[in-house]
Amino acid sequence: MTKESTDISQLITQAKKGNLTAQLTLAGIYEEGQGEAQDLGLAARWFLQAAKQGFAKAQARMGEKYMHGHGVEQDDEQAIFWLSKAAEQNDVDSLANLAWCFQNGLGVEKNYGEALKGYQKAARFGHVNAHYNLGYMYAQGAGVEPDIEEAIKWYQRAAKKGSAKAQLNIGALYAEGNGVEKNDIEAVEWYRKAAKRGYDKALFNLALMYKEGRGVPKDYQEAENLFREAAEQNYSRAQYYLGNFYLNGLSVKKDVSEALVWFRKSARQGYAKAQYQLAKITMDEAESEEDFRDAFTWFFHAAEQGHTKAQYHLGTLYVNGKGINKDNVKAYSWFYAAATDDEPRAIKALKKIEKKLQPAELAEALEEGADLCAIAEEDDLAD
Repeated sequence: MTKESTDISQLITQAKKGNLTAQLTLAGIYEEGQGEAQDLGLAARWFLQAAKQGFAKAQARMGEKYMHGHGVEQDDEQAIFWLSKAAEQNDVDSLANLAWCFQNGLGVEKNYGEALKGYQKAARFGHVNAHYNLGYMYAQGAGVEPDIEEAIKWYQRAAKKGSAKAQLNIGALYAEGNGVEKNDIEAVEWYRKAAKRGYDKALFNLALMYKEGRGVPKDYQEAENLFREAAEQNYSRAQYYLGNFYLNGLSVKKDVSEALVWFRKSARQGYAKAQYQLAKITMDEAESEEDFRDAFTWFFHAAEQGHTKAQYHLGTLYVNGKGINKDNVKAYSWFYAAATDDEPRAIKALKKIEKKLQPAELAEALEEGADLCAIAEEDDLAD
């Protein structure tokens, strides 16, 4: 028997007898795979034994494990149970995690007031994420009156401790002029701080500033570099913009095939603009009914998210029976949705197709169209 196996055997013997240090040591060994094969289940088992003895850090770890399903089956109720136990002992991570559960309704009824109290208590211990989340709640008016000055105060505290999310959000407030005087130069500086940490959303926002020449001279090459860095982290909006750079030959050689690669990556993650672009190129180059069906699918996904041009093109596919059976009621409803967003081609198409519908069909189409109008497409700026 090797010395290592003897040591483990001794630890297990001690841990089974209730030795807290042995339990925690075993938990760490199995979690990190130090000298033994990594086994998150065994790690959780020994953390649980330590937690049952009232050790706050072990209780905190069990709360996190049940939150995320690491080594145990994900269980919101158990997460709340153990986080509450640790929070009672002022474990700062548990205070912040429990507040997050109240903020998002995870395992408990959503309660912004309890979330705010938890974050405030964790913030007094200097918890970075608590600082950030307090900033977010004040910015959004979640459980409190919106107060951008207070939001910036908390964001700045988190930012000074290296929170890229806080740095990003301060930049977004300056870029939008939300509660502060609009200042693109200040926005760029905050985006740059977060981007230096490799934060995909900050890389993307900084790329937009270079693309549009806001706060910095317009520079497509720098924008492309930043979009690419974020896109390679699988950030869908950056993938879409990188695709557009290839489609239009901005700082790179025009390459429709490469553009489609990036559009498809983004579209598969549900980004409406990429779904539309992928559908439009597929439709324009369609050589078979299968191509039209593919275009229809991507137009539909984008249209469902409120993309006006996708809604219009979906209507035309229904009118012409391309990729889908002809259906004038469906066509009218999608034209109606696009027309309410002032799509001129849809307005014109409505007048033509209305003549083809019976009164009952028109009533149905109007009802469907009204439902579709409630959808709004997301903005580009990330926060």
